Amino acid sequence: MSSISNVDEGTKSPSDGDDIDPHEDPEFTPFVGKVFATSDDAFDFYNAYALLKGFSIRRRNNYKSSKLGDVSANLFSCSKEGISKKEKDARKAREEGAHERTPQKDRASSRTGCKARLRITFLDEAWKVTVFDDVHNHPLVISPSKVRSLHSHRSMSPEVVDTIKGMYAQNIETAKIHEYLKVRNGAKRSLKFKRKDVSNVIASENRRLVGIDVESSLVYFQKKKEEDAEFFYDVEIDKSGRLKNMFWVDGRARRAFQEFGDVVTFDTTFQTNKFSMPVAPFIGVNHHRMSIIFGIAMLRSEETTSFIWLFETWVKAMYGKKPQVIITDQDAAMRIAIKVVFPNAVHRCCQWHMMRKAREHLGILYNSKKGFEDDLKRVINRSMTVSDFEEGWRHMLKKHKLGNNRHLKNMYEKRSEWVPAYFRGTFFADMSTTQRSESANSSLKIWTNNHKSMYQLVLNVEKIVDNIWEKESDEDIASMNVVPKLTSFHRIEKDASQVYTRKVMKLFKEILKESQLGEVDEIEKDALYQVTIKEHPDIKNWILESYMVKINKLEDIVSCSCKGYEFEGLLCSHAIKVMHHVNMFHLPNRYIMKRWCKDANACAKRSKFERSMDIGSTQEQESLRFATLKPRVIKLLNKVSKSSEAFKKFQGLLSMVEQEMQDVVNEEETLTHEVGTLTSTLSQGIIDPPISQCKGKRKRPQRFKPPSEPKKPRKCGICGSKKGGHNARTCPLKKGSGDDIELDDSQEDAEAESDGEYEDSSN
Repeated sequence: MSSISNVDEGTKSPSDGDDIDPHEDPEFTPFVGKVFATSDDAFDFYNAYALLKGFSIRRRNNYKSSKLGDVSANLFSCSKEGISKKEKDARKAREEGAHERTPQKDRASSRTGCKARLRITFLDEAWKVTVFDDVHNHPLVISPSKVRSLHSHRSMSPEVVDTIKGMYAQNIETAKIHEYLKVRNGAKRSLKFKRKDVSNVIASENRRLVGIDVESSLVYFQKKKEEDAEFFYDVEIDKSGRLKNMFWVDGRARRAFQEFGDVVTFDTTFQTNKFSMPVAPFIGVNHHRMSIIFGIAMLRSEETTSFIWLFETWVKAMYGKKPQVIITDQDAAMRIAIKVVFPNAVHRCCQWHMMRKAREHLGILYNSKKGFEDDLKRVINRSMTVSDFEEGWRHMLKKHKLGNNRHLKNMYEKRSEWVPAYFRGTFFADMSTTQRSESANSSLKIWTNNHKSMYQLVLNVEKIVDNIWEKESDEDIASMNVVPKLTSFHRIEKDASQVYTRKVMKLFKEILKESQLGEVDEIEKDALYQVTIKEHPDIKNWILESYMVKINKLEDIVSCSCKGYEFEGLLCSHAIKVMHHVNMFHLPNRYIMKRWCKDANACAKRSKFERSMDIGSTQEQESLRFATLKPRVIKLLNKVSKSSEAFKKFQGLLSMVEQEMQDVVNEEETLTHEVGTLTSTLSQGIIDPPISQCKGKRKRPQRFKPPSEPKKPRKCGICGSKKGGHNARTCPLKKGSGDDIELDDSQEDAEAESDGEYEDSSN
């Protein structure tokens, strides 16, 4: 009995095609009477022969027995057998004398009417070759590397398909996946598939979620809730049953919020999913001064009602606790929702956004008025009190004669929403912008794009969140085990090193360093002092600054007019300088904020759910189990292959293990299907939101041109001049001739475009 397995076990194989002549070696040549165990064995054998000779095959026909009803014969033919449907229709039309009225698209056909074929028939409990025709009417492919590209020789093993899906889940591009597989297999010619086949696997994976994206996400959330009792998610649907808004957060973040939820930044980002739904993360800062995500939302629209639903849902997820401070951009709908849901919270608009808009509108003033930019930034950032800011602002407008500037008036009208002087006494964890939200959004866009499904986005968000927790865990270990190097002999530095985390201690050292600057003047002994800083080595154009520091040695109380501790949670350099001046060298406990300490968030360090190879059957967990078993199996195979007796015994044991493991897998798959069917009922009735219709990548935003950047001169369509300051409609040559000069369409369009641009710029 012969089959493709004989080819694999022998000393020769189709991959040795460079050294084998299929006409001379009967082991690889079909013949009438050759016997196979199954029809698949026959197909594989004929396909291996086709690979050696240089053509491709396909399954042509199945013949069923009229008595038994089972397949009694199979016909395998050359892939170029027969003619195309288009040619058949054309022949039929010519025979009937008809003419095609509608022009058909000219498509190439690979069919040549080749008669090469192999037929097998089921006789005597086996499949026998009854017909073998090896005559082709077309050239055969000689090159082994090219023949592998033919359709029947292109294939992927289940392991390769899993590898492709796994790499795609890590947001690796198709081209890079294909290149990796080529390197892993040793050479390009060893692959039995093309880059297009890799793309097809990915496309098939994406199509799998079409119409069930929301359902898949909610089923995943339900499984997460079974693993993590504190996992929380909620959705809002519209009148048509489509998803409108969605929010989710894990138990670790809910517990961490109880410790670090005093200050939160909130912003939305776009182009992260195929539904064009903005993604909105809640971002805070932990005891290592690292960003932490307190939940993720997907919104259909940025309307006030959507934000109100989201904020109320978020408060419910955080056990009713609300943030003391929230930083956002200047979105009007967001501002209204914050007033409704967080009436007692301090709402601050992002200072970075305000200054960016200032550059857009005031860029020409930055260049034309010397010192204006420095004066503007100084009055905004260095004003300690509201009165200082008000006075400094008036002085700046008078100095640069900008009292009527429209944008400066707009900035001043909104001053209480973003200027630091209005928030000096409020704790902001050293945050004044939505930069942490912008950073989280950038990380999200590394993992996803506007072609990803909602379910893929959910999985990628989990990767980002897990990465954040992993970094926090590493910092916890480093802060506990690494003793920071002290830069002075002050006891206050030693006290700080014993309680603060590494990142916070690094910042505290910088504060200690700055405490060496300036001079101390006693206003009232052991009660009030003035710190004057005449120069700063790291800041150019420094202007003398003075700070008033109140101190009470008996009660360990110290406060500075800069409000550094109130804003940042660490004693400022001015307060420390006065403490040293009055021989107060220890760090008072009242000024050690717990959220910056090593033992902060101790109750939320470990989740009730830890990642395990025994939970679930996700692709990530499968990869973890595979990676765990792989080195042990390889080590065992190396041992077994060295002994003939061990090899035979291992083959027998392997067959038994294979069957037993297959039974276990089948039983688990049945159970998983039943659980999935039960869980999916929770999401029935919720329809995917509308899909954004876009082809390819969306257009990138145009480069920003500040008003100060001169525009390129336009060229006249008549005289060709760029210096005249005119166009074809106002050209002197046209006026001088007195005749209307016709412009072609392209000139008309160009002139109309330039006129529109000129009008816009003037407005």
